[in-house]
Order: sequence, then structure tokens, then C-alpha cells
Amino acid sequence: MDVILTTYQGAFLGPIARLLGKILEAIYYVLSLVGIENVGICIILFTFIVNTLMFPLQIKQQKFSKMSSIMNPEIQAIQKKYKNKKDQASQQKMSLETQAVYQKYGVSPASGCLPLLITFPILFALYRVIYNVPAYVNQVYDIYVGVAGNLKDMQVTVEQLAKLVQTQTYVISDAVKNAKDVAVAKVDLNYYIDVLGQFNKTAWDELGKKYPTLSGEIQTVSQNASHINSFLGMNIADAPKLKSMSISVPILSVITQIISTRLSMAGMPQQDSSDNPAASSMKMMNNVMPFVSGLMCFMFPIGVGLYWVAGNVFRIFQSLCINLYFNRIDMDEEMQKNMEKGKKRMEKMGIDPNAKMQELNKQKKKVLESKKEEKTVNAAQVTKNMKKNNYQRQNNTKYEKGSIAAYANMLNRDIPSNEKK
Repeated sequence: MDVILTTYQGAFLGPIARLLGKILEAIYYVLSLVGIENVGICIILFTFIVNTLMFPLQIKQQKFSKMSSIMNPEIQAIQKKYKNKKDQASQQKMSLETQAVYQKYGVSPASGCLPLLITFPILFALYRVIYNVPAYVNQVYDIYVGVAGNLKDMQVTVEQLAKLVQTQTYVISDAVKNAKDVAVAKVDLNYYIDVLGQFNKTAWDELGKKYPTLSGEIQTVSQNASHINSFLGMNIADAPKLKSMSISVPILSVITQIISTRLSMAGMPQQDSSDNPAASSMKMMNNVMPFVSGLMCFMFPIGVGLYWVAGNVFRIFQSLCINLYFNRIDMDEEMQKNMEKGKKRMEKMGIDPNAKMQELNKQKKKVLESKKEEKTVNAAQVTKNMKKNNYQRQNNTKYEKGSIAAYANMLNRDIPSNEKK
């Protein structure tokens, strides 16, 4: 059966999600050949495989971080030099000097952001797949088809099914929204399966009580769903609870994310957070986010938390391997190679590296001359104003002290010279 309607249809993330869905489906199929039909195990393997595919991007990101640690003293010196200078000319000079440093080392500031720009869409698409497995894996989809069709024939609406689920995920909300104001007979069966795929045991039991004529079939589907969703005694469709083994998922999420963050930051250039608000904010976020993710685990099914934990565990080993690799290579030599590559890249683009540096120096000189000219103009204006407001004081020594003429000419001291006739 072709499953396409309830897969995510976004113009950008949709194709990525469908590609990742094919990977998840292949994993499920291979495991089923050896008698393992378990979504939890599939999610873990799926997370590892997708993160492995993104491994080259992570190495590139870490390489940029290591190179930044070499450039960082020069960058920080420039920032310190212009720390309290907020005028446009100073900001332009700071930008040009910083650009010259990157140019010297053959590093582009955008190269540190590029891996993240590629990684984030993949992660968001991956989240869509994890959240709605039946839409991407045919064998899981087929479990729900029969009961979904019978519920539809009984004129049960998607909205009625959704009310049996305690956690209203975006999958359920979208299904209800798309099926609303449409005759039941015309509602696509996939929307029913979207909702049923989010059911936990409690919801299945409630459904059986509500529609006793289908109780046998509902119980069979519930058992099959429970079988594929069972992981270490937990149902991955349930939300974690405080007084059960499922509490281990939020706890592991917090612990693994703290370790992962510390290891990944070990290769980053350290900045003084007292002088850098951005660095201070980043440090606070790194300290707070693990606990936020732990709290968020209680809001989502265990399967989502399992995906977070698996991703953190992978990144822990990934960071250990990357840090070990970069500790064994000579970064100064690597930087020299990068500088040569940067020069060759510019020459290939028809740009003379030396001419580029000269151009930056010319721009910097222009900024300095502009600032000097501005100071000269301001000084001339101040002098002009002083002359304009300079008052000619009458020399009272011409008059005998205490004479009537002396007293009369005292009034002249407040009269500007250009107003005297």
C-alpha cells in the first residue's frame, strides 16, 4: 500500500522527511526479516544512521572551531580595541580589520554556519518522521488499516477519535483540522490512521468500550501496536510518568545532553563571557537547555524522548572521536594548508589574494581619512561658532574710573561686535 497523503507535505522539509522515511522503512523491513518488529529499536538505529550521514558536516564544524581558536586572539584584540567605540567609522574599521584576519587565514565566517544550516532542516524533518511512523512505514501503516476502515464505515469522525488521546500532538491536530467540515465518507482514511497511530493502551481500551461491536478487532490491533511499540517494558506511544520506569527517559535525556554539550564545547574557542553578552547568553543556554529538554519529555510520547537520548548518545561518541582526531593533528600546519587552499580558491575565481588585501587596506585608509576629514570639519565649525559668539568688550581704560562715560560704556560688553556700528 502506498503511504503518501499523511507524510509531511512541506515544500522544503517534505522531500527530506520522505527520504528519511524511506530509510526508516528499510530499517524496519530488514529487522522484520530476522523477527524483530520494534519501532523503538528502529528509532535508535534510524537516529544513529542519519547522524552518521551528517558526520562529515560535524567534522567541518569542529574544524572551523579549531581554526577559530587560533584566530580568536587576533579577533578578540580587534573587538577590545573598538569595544567602547560605537560610531559608524569605528564600526567600519572593526569590520574591515576582522575581515582582514579571516582573509589572512583563508577562513570564511560563513563556513561555521553552513553545516548548521544544512543540519537543522534534516533534524526538523527527522522529527516529523519519528512523530508519525505509520505515515512512512508501510508495515506499521497496515496494522491500523482494518480498524480505521471499520470506524469510518460506522460514521465515527476523526475528531471523536482524537478526544480519546490525552496528548494532542501536531499530527492529531492536523488530522482533525483537515478532516473537519468534510463528510465522513469523503474523509481520507490516512487521517484516521494518523490519530490511531498516536493511541496508547488507555486510548485503545476506551475505544473498545465505546464501540463494543469492534472490541475484538480493536483488542487485536491494540496488542499488535503494543508489540511494535514496546521498548524495555515501556510503550513508546505513552508519555513518561513519575512513578514508572519511563521516568528514566527524561533523566537520561538531561544527563546525556549535558555530557554531549560539554564534550562538543571542549573543542570550541573560549571567550570571556563578562565582556561578551553573546557568549554569556550561549553559556546560559547550554546550562539550561538540558533541563528544558527533560521537562519537554513529559509533554511528548516516549518515542520522541528515545530519539533525543539516542541522538545525544551518538553525539557523545562523535565528539570523543572528533576531539581525539583533532588532538592528533598539527592545527598550525592544517591552518597553513587552509590558507593555501583559500589563496588557490580566490585565484580560481579570478581574484588576486594580494590585491584583495590591498583593497581592504585601501578601504580602511578611506575610513580613516573620512574620519579625519570629519574631525577637521567639526573643528572648523566649532571655531566659527566661537567667533560668532565672541563678544567685543569695550576697553574701559579710556575712561576715567567712576566717570559718567565709564558707567555708560559698561553696557557695550554685552553687545556682539558684529552688531556694533
